Amino acid sequence: MAENATQSGNEDHTVSLKVPVDKEKNKVVFAEAGKYFVDVLLSFLTLPLGTIARLVAKESNVQPVKVGSLSTLYESVLYLEDNFLCVQRYKEMLLQPRNSTEDYCQKLMLNIDDTESKRYYFCENLLNCGCGELMKRMVRSLFKLSLENGFVKEAISW
Repeated sequence: MAENATQSGNEDHTVSLKVPVDKEKNKVVFAEAGKYFVDVLLSFLTLPLGTIARLVAKESNVQPVKVGSLSTLYESVLYLEDNFLCVQRYKEMLLQPRNSTEDYCQKLMLNIDDTESKRYYFCENLLNCGCGELMKRMVRSLFKLSLENGFVKEAISW
């Protein structure tokens, strides 16, 4: 089975997945996939637990999905009063954790992480930083993990 999808870089890629099935036993024998499918699949492993708990509770078609203690812990933080936290910003950090590979994962054909990208600004007056002026110049990311080519090599079938 192959289908075309467009990556955010305006390039067309074919996503291929071969799944032979033993019809007598009605079981998948193995799965063979191309690079782009494997990159998307592996990107799921980069999702922080807080993001997983939030997404499964929010995105279910039937009812909120619970992931055992993880969902309970997430809800406890969600309803925790701010005065119990050392810093109020910690609540957002726990409920909306950052993916260290967000720059790369946002370019994938399928990106399930709905966390808004982090924005960084810097002072235009580098010699006199602390000038009190509004930081207007935005930088995409200060700490980029080099994943330009994805998680797996191109020429291999997986």
